[in-house]
Amino acid sequence: MNRIVSGLFWVSIALVMAFITLPLIVVMAASLSPSSRVTLVPWEWTVRWYGDLMARRWIDPFILSAQIAILVSLISGVLGLLAAYVVAFEKCPGHATIMSFLLSPLAVPQIVKGVAIVLFLSSAGLYRWVGTPGLVAAHIILTLPFAVRMIATAMFNFDKNLDRAGQSTGATKAQRIRHLLLPIIKPGVFSGMTFAFIISFNNIPLSVFLVRPGKPPCPSPSLTISNTASIRCWLRSMSPRCFSCWR
Repeated sequence: MNRIVSGLFWVSIALVMAFITLPLIVVMAASLSPSSRVTLVPWEWTVRWYGDLMARRWIDPFILSAQIAILVSLISGVLGLLAAYVVAFEKCPGHATIMSFLLSPLAVPQIVKGVAIVLFLSSAGLYRWVGTPGLVAAHIILTLPFAVRMIATAMFNFDKNLDRAGQSTGATKAQRIRHLLLPIIKPGVFSGMTFAFIISFNNIPLSVFLVRPGKPPCPSPSLTISNTASIRCWLRSMSPRCFSCWR
């Protein structure tokens, strides 16, 4: 009986690992295929697509996306830390309502937020904010709830007895925050900043509305090329009879 259970366990582990790794293998094969069609013939694979990544049309958007994501992660981390401290640690009056307000952007679709931010900037006459400043502000609005939630969770799990022990030894509030609170919640802070970086770097809906011509972040050219390739494949698959029906 134990052998059967152990065998089923390892079979389930193998199925889970296959489910996780097989899509990665397909993506890797697609990146090495000589054309837009995925081929699994190793001697036909090529690395020329990786060489194309060194072109300026990819390097410049990548650098811009990395700069925006780093700035957004730092600002979201600092603001999320301050907000979580007031709401989760100090538990100010109305902390539940404030937490709901801070998490409210999660309930709004990103494309709606993008349109709303563009309409706000245009109605307020802040056309100079369209571009990198607007992207940074919009991405902070998008990523701040994730940072607040993760840092607040770390603060909720903080043992208040440690703070009381530090207070009994005569440590000031700044010393207790620096030497007790911050080292313990550091994983939550870095997790929130990491989520903010990933979400900002990969964001498409907000970037589509707020980019300036000639200065797109990394996801925009990727989306454009992907849509163009999809349209071309669709047109090639259309039969001449369908085109004759359109005439």
